[in-house]
Amino acid sequence: MDAFLVYLHILSLRARAALQKFATQEPVRLRAALTSLVIAGGVLVPALADADVAQTISAVGVVVLPVIVGEYTRERVTPITR
Repeated sequence: MDAFLVYLHILSLRARAALQKFATQEPVRLRAALTSLVIAGGVLVPALADADVAQTISAVGVVVLPVIVGEYTRERVTPITR
C-alpha cells in the first residue's frame, strides 16, 4: 500500500510540473480551459438534469465559446516562427 501512495505522489508531482509548464507556455489556452470548466460546472450540469433540450444546447455553446475565443486570441498573440 505504501508503494501505491508513493506512486500517486509521483504522479501528482508530474501532473503539477506539466501544468506549470503548460501555464507558462500557453496562458491563453489555460485561461480558456479554466473558464470552460467553471462554466461547465455552473451551466452544463444543471442543464443536463433538466429535460429542456434548448437549454442543454445553449449550455454546450457557452462552454465551447471560451475555448474558441482563447484559440483565436492565442493565434493572434503567438509569434510566427519560420
